[in-house]
Amino acid sequence: MKCKLFCLPYAGGSATIYTRWKRHLHDDIELQPIELAGRGRRLSEPHYGSMDEMIEDLCRCLDKHLDGSDFAFFGHSMGALVAYELAHAVKRSMAREPVHLFVSGTYPPHAQKTNVLHTLSDARLQQEIMRLGGTEEEVFEREELLRLFLPVLRRDLQLVETYRFEDKPDLIHCDISVLNGKEDTATEGFDLSEWSRYGSRACHTYEFAGGHFFINEHTVQVVSLINAALRSPVLQMSTKKEL
Repeated sequence: MKCKLFCLPYAGGSATIYTRWKRHLHDDIELQPIELAGRGRRLSEPHYGSMDEMIEDLCRCLDKHLDGSDFAFFGHSMGALVAYELAHAVKRSMAREPVHLFVSGTYPPHAQKTNVLHTLSDARLQQEIMRLGGTEEEVFEREELLRLFLPVLRRDLQLVETYRFEDKPDLIHCDISVLNGKEDTATEGFDLSEWSRYGSRACHTYEFAGGHFFINEHTVQVVSLINAALRSPVLQMSTKKEL
């Protein structure tokens, strides 16, 4: 059976950001982009009121896909935090664990970030998002697209920025790969190697050229890393590599 790769989007993003990965993934890996409520094909559904509500919904969505085959989670930025919480939720409710957790473009869950974006005015929030990059210019140039995008982004940011970390009683028994952009100001000043605290197996940190949205600029390299990790039986403990 193929290993299922469940991919979680960044704030304001939808499942479609991962569709182009399919042609680069190894045949043994099945791409499963996860759509969150309030966007994409789930646009008519209400947005989540809390992180707990999101995780509960995603567990229900995953239930029909967890058929006994191996699976892994990939999340970028907000998606990395969701992937971490979802891995624990699946372990609790279904007694299943991912074979690998890929966390990209964010700091460890216990880290405290003081920069708050979700309370900014539309104009200021737009400036901050443009500074980070990764959003197509057309979104900011067309008012109708901006009216759809900003509320979803703001609510996603609120979920992340009001998230309260709670230590879990046990670890996730899988390998962890930490992906980061060398010029990413969102992770600047954080010790990303501390992601190793959340898994009982190997933890690698990989650095890519680029800023916060390096995954869009280096798709082939990112997917190649995933291919290698999911097809490699053993990884060495806690290393840092540049790609």
